[in-house]
Amino acid sequence: IRSFGKQDGLDRSHLELYFYDDDPSLEHRYRSCRKEQCQKDKEVITQLVNILHGNPYSEHLRSMGHVDDVDDYHITLNLDQRMDQRRYNTPTTSEVAAVWVEGSERRRQFENSVILQGKNRDIYGIKSYHGCYDALSYPLFFPRGELGWHTDIPKEGVPYETVMAARAARLAHGHNNRSSTFGGRLCVSVRDYYCYKLQMRPGIFNPILFGKRLFQQFAVDTYIKIENSRLDYIWGHQDKIRADLYQGLVDSLHAGEGRADSVGKRTVLATSFIGGPRDMRRRYMDAMALVRRYGKPDIFLTMTCNPNWDEIRQELYPGQTPQDRPDLVVRVFRAKLEELKNKLLKKDILGKVRAYVYVVEFQKRGLPHAHFLLIMEGRYKLTCPEQYDRLISAELPNKKKYLELYKLVVKHMMHGPCGALNPECSCTKGRPSCKNHYPRPFNAATLQGKDSYPLYRRREDGCKAMVRKEWLDNRWVVPYNPHLLRYFNCHINVEACGSIKAVKYMFKYI
Repeated sequence: IRSFGKQDGLDRSHLELYFYDDDPSLEHRYRSCRKEQCQKDKEVITQLVNILHGNPYSEHLRSMGHVDDVDDYHITLNLDQRMDQRRYNTPTTSEVAAVWVEGSERRRQFENSVILQGKNRDIYGIKSYHGCYDALSYPLFFPRGELGWHTDIPKEGVPYETVMAARAARLAHGHNNRSSTFGGRLCVSVRDYYCYKLQMRPGIFNPILFGKRLFQQFAVDTYIKIENSRLDYIWGHQDKIRADLYQGLVDSLHAGEGRADSVGKRTVLATSFIGGPRDMRRRYMDAMALVRRYGKPDIFLTMTCNPNWDEIRQELYPGQTPQDRPDLVVRVFRAKLEELKNKLLKKDILGKVRAYVYVVEFQKRGLPHAHFLLIMEGRYKLTCPEQYDRLISAELPNKKKYLELYKLVVKHMMHGPCGALNPECSCTKGRPSCKNHYPRPFNAATLQGKDSYPLYRRREDGCKAMVRKEWLDNRWVVPYNPHLLRYFNCHINVEACGSIKAVKYMFKYI
């Protein structure tokens, strides 16, 4: 990561251009233009510079191009192979990410903030709960220096005087003035505020939704702000969480703590903190309680978001791709997920459901997906191969008879090619064969597996499809339900569940 400061022999570039003076800034950009787009770029650049002239902060802050002796820093991702590689390996898609420092004893040293230097060379630190944080971090989204979220935004119907009186009372009792410890019933929360900011409203231009990569950074930054707000609340209410139960030496040793300087300094996450170890463990135990009462799960179902859903494509602005609009992708996936629950639990499309568990995951491959475990009522339980075949198929459909379904299976439900056909595929790379055991063997009829998934019917009928430049047959088909595949038009894997081990897979990150 090159220094933002001006270096001898090198021209300025990237973020250093935001607070440039008029002529040098424009001349630099003009030199960087391609001839065929020069005039168009000049007009856009001139507009941006004129807009930022109206930003009140630009009059009082120094440009990074005017700062001398700025050090160079480099980021190295050190992959610790002892860690769970599903959680700590590098992403496989090109997206914006944030590096978050762990360690409760050092948390106060790494608070999120913007460091500013005024023209008088004074240094200022702006915390994430200050109203000017967004305008200083994202001047293209807030070109007039508009005030963003802060701790004193009253809810509708709450007088501002009431908010100030409540805050003064808390300060008088020695409570912190931070965002997370005040205003739950009186003020707008950080989450509610940004949910409002990210909405699409007809006739109202929202520059955030046009930011592409910058919008991705803004979304990640917003998430960190929301998560910090929750963590701050937990940190300030350790007495209610009974953190004292975890502070003793013996308890720390039993919990696996090997560093003496950490004993007595543990910050305990509440079970209500979504995604935390205690939350995941609680969910796992709740799921096992359902299994103990109603029996092992019968169906394991996975639905993955399809970025080419019409509901997503129709709402994209000109020139945008689904990757540019993570807010839209998640909203549509949420609506599809609710419709899937309606199909499974109310319309009984797979039979009467006695109990169910589901989780939603956001993989580093980019798209959200949901896992379901269904425990069916007595006469709907899957106990024999004939019942499996009525709900689940692992074959290519007849192309002449079911052309639409055939196209959907080829598009969404074909694994690979991998193995010998493609050794560089992610499921094969570094292994002698596919980790998911594809291609599966041909089977004339479905067979009951032993403590595992069934061996589905995969007849050697000569039916093949061209998938990523290779001809694949029934051995490569991921099991699916024809009705759900046609209805949702996405990858939707449906399998008969063979054991209770699937419950642990659902909560594999505990």
